[in-house]
Amino acid sequence: MSSRLADLFHSVWSSVAFRLTLNYSLLALSTSLVLLVFFYHQTVGILESQFSRQVATTAQRLHSHFDQGGLRGLIDEINLELADPVNFDTEMFLLTDPLGNALAGNIAPDPAFASAGSAGITRDVVLRGRPAHGYLVGWLLPDGSRLVVGHDLRDLHEITQLIKSISLIAVCAMILLVLFSAYLFRRALQRRVEVIRRTAMQIGAGELTQRIPVQHRQDEFALLTHDINTMLDRIELLMNGVRNVSDAVAHQLRTPLTRILARLRTARRPGSSHEDLKRAMDFLVCEIEDLAKVSEKLLQIAELESGARRKKFEIARLDVIARDVVDLYEAVAEEKRTTLRLHASGPVCVYGSRDLLAGAIANLVDNAVKYAGRAARIRVDVTEQAGQATITVLDNGPGIVPDKRQRIGERFYRLNHDVPGYGLGLATVIAIARLHGALFELRGAEPGLSVSLRFPLPSEENQSPGA
Repeated sequence: MSSRLADLFHSVWSSVAFRLTLNYSLLALSTSLVLLVFFYHQTVGILESQFSRQVATTAQRLHSHFDQGGLRGLIDEINLELADPVNFDTEMFLLTDPLGNALAGNIAPDPAFASAGSAGITRDVVLRGRPAHGYLVGWLLPDGSRLVVGHDLRDLHEITQLIKSISLIAVCAMILLVLFSAYLFRRALQRRVEVIRRTAMQIGAGELTQRIPVQHRQDEFALLTHDINTMLDRIELLMNGVRNVSDAVAHQLRTPLTRILARLRTARRPGSSHEDLKRAMDFLVCEIEDLAKVSEKLLQIAELESGARRKKFEIARLDVIARDVVDLYEAVAEEKRTTLRLHASGPVCVYGSRDLLAGAIANLVDNAVKYAGRAARIRVDVTEQAGQATITVLDNGPGIVPDKRQRIGERFYRLNHDVPGYGLGLATVIAIARLHGALFELRGAEPGLSVSLRFPLPSEENQSPGA
């Protein structure tokens, strides 16, 4: 039994939610205790002040009777006060002669009363034959007699004891509520966290399609659930992309490797001439160079997706880069009787890598020149509007049918296998766009195709010298 209780205590105490709730609850309890102590001292102080004012008022009133009627008038007034049933058992009076003998009153004489002055003292006294604790004020009269007026503090003690008892009960109730609320909060938080843990364990076991159930309440856990599910969607997409890339790479490498192997076996046959060997070597060099280019492009895409190239970012003129690319491709466009024009609205700046931006624009222009056909018209627009820098490559070629546009950007996917290429150009463009925080858009131009990259404008932090 004790072992089970120890395990239960350990499991509860090891909960971060329980400790966090307990700490804040104890802080609230400490604040409440400070307020209770303040309330207690203020209440007791007010009661004591009332008692002292009441005693002082009575003493002054009796002293005035002495001034008017002398010692006999004072004795008569004290006897009259004692005969009054109001506060009969709490008021204290004592009048003594210069020798200390009692002349009137209801408390027994005591030599210690000589120290009682207008400031007041608290003493144990004998009130009507019973012990009591009172607050006393003393006056030395002109004829040498002494007047002592006081009040029994029993009521004050009862009130203060009642306040202490109520405070103690309140503190105990608050402690129980703190522990109970901490336990309930721990259970509620544990249920919410357990759902996330269970989903994480399922995903760790390979079930990448699992997601955390969405809660209807829009609290912090709902936001966390949304963020985690979004992350899991991205991870699943990347994992599927890795599988697809692996399959595509294996498929793309298998064909050239098979051709290389077949040509090597042909070259090894007896009787192969020097020319046969030379042609085989030339073929092998071309195939290996193609494989090297594919590998280089795949490595570049992987490097872009990792974000390593972001360290070389700086402010770059997108319109200037686009003009350089258009100048570079003008000769190629003329060979195909294609019109290639640049339209820029003015200086357009982005934060990024000049080389990567030039590579992305070159890929878009190269695709337009390849697939738009002969005598096509290609326009490159560079604009800045709505807080974005946009570059658009627009052609009037055959375009892409809508049901095939969703596959654009997949590695090794090619619309026309008669056109030379590796199917990695737009995949590289998309990777560069993501690295720069840009949006890749593909739309039909009716006729032709429109491909746009929308970049965020440089922020003040990017424009600073230390950026």
